[in-house]
Amino acid sequence: MKGIKLTTPMGVAKYCWLNKPDTKFNSEGEYKVTLVLDKEDSEPVIEKIEEVLSDHLEDIKMSGNKKVKKGPLPYAEEEDDEGNPTGNVEFKFKTKATIKPKIPMFDSKGTPMSGVNVWAGSKIKVNSLLYPYLAPIGAGISLKLNAVQVLDLVQGGGGTEGFGFEEEDGYVLQEEDISSEDTTDEEEMDESTDF
Repeated sequence: MKGIKLTTPMGVAKYCWLNKPDTKFNSEGEYKVTLVLDKEDSEPVIEKIEEVLSDHLEDIKMSGNKKVKKGPLPYAEEEDDEGNPTGNVEFKFKTKATIKPKIPMFDSKGTPMSGVNVWAGSKIKVNSLLYPYLAPIGAGISLKLNAVQVLDLVQGGGGTEGFGFEEEDGYVLQEEDISSEDTTDEEEMDESTDF
């Protein structure tokens, strides 16, 4: 069955695996991204998913399976760290690396991008294929990651978020503070982090 194309409005990338596949839960690897849209921008995307799912459920029932139930949806309300709704909606897109060895990425003018790392926080549009499925958990729709347009790029490198630090008032690195006799090496770092 052919997937049904869908291109989202611009949203913020979260849990971003666009440059290389995530192999944590699947050894073959998956490209994936969670796209966060505000409530208004999410409405036409939700309507399209619900429309395709409704048609899919109707087709299944017409084929004689009257007891089919609705499976998990590929979107949910975003929650903050305390579990409170933010007013935004998260959409989960993914594709197996065995099916798509690379995710095509384009800049705001439609020029293909290669060798550019796209990190969480980037503003992107996602082109997806909606695939209906029927599984023991029920009938649902999966959002296959097809391509991405990057409208505002966030790149990593020296980010501190992974260590739990946030921006604070206080000391700011000055060029004159940098010593050419930096004594910290990797061995010392390894020793200091052994617990």
